[in-house]
Amino acid sequence: MARVQSLFIPVAAFLAASAPQPAEAKSKAYCKQWASEVADQHATAGDVVAGAVIGAMGGALLGGAIDGREGAGKGALIGGAGGAVLTGATANDRWQKIYRRAYAECRAS
Repeated sequence: MARVQSLFIPVAAFLAASAPQPAEAKSKAYCKQWASEVADQHATAGDVVAGAVIGAMGGALLGGAIDGREGAGKGALIGGAGGAVLTGATANDRWQKIYRRAYAECRAS
């Protein structure tokens, strides 16, 4: 009987050590970095430049129609700045949404 017990204990210890462990969630620091990279890749900053260009063209046309050549220059500056600000706010919202979704998926996996 003592021999059976002496064989059982090492076998039980081996089985306990080799049993699959429950999955652990990834660390917060890892998920923050990963989510930031995903958001950077999918929320393009080029949208801000496009918004500024479109705003400048629209402002130049409107300023030119109102005040001639001098108004076109002022309108382009104002329209470009306005377009960049509006597009930048939209791009930041999009980046935040992508970041939050990627972070949640990372922590859940």
